[in-house]
Order: sequence, then C-alpha cells, then structure tokens
Amino acid sequence: MIHSEILEEKYRVQAKLAAESTSIRDYLERSHIGAQQFAKEYRFEIKYADLPGTKLAMDKEAIRKAIEDAKR
Repeated sequence: MIHSEILEEKYRVQAKLAAESTSIRDYLERSHIGAQQFAKEYRFEIKYADLPGTKLAMDKEAIRKAIEDAKR
C-alpha cells in the first residue's frame, strides 16, 4: 500500500466526515462545504464539469438554487 502524508490526511478527513454525517446527502454537503472553505483559504476556484444533455449541465446559479432547495 502506498503511504503519504496527503493520503493520510485524505483518509482522516473522510473518516471524520463519515462519523459526523447522518446520511450520504449530509456527507456530500459537508464535503462540498469543506472543499469550498479549502478553495477560499488557498485562493482558487472549484469548477464543475459541463456535461451537455445531462442534469450536470447547469450554470452556477442553477447549482446554487438546487443546493438551497435541497436544504429545505
């Protein structure tokens, strides 16, 4: 098995998220929030794939609205 500090941190964060989450939706939401905070801290933007003809072909506003709707 390959060992590195990066992988060790990845597994630690995954285990923490799994322990704190009550569902897969909660896990994904916590992961998304964590990724946004990380991106802000290190000053980069997370870009999502644009897959025409799929539900993933959404603009940023549609994604933001879908996330807000899911919280209700």
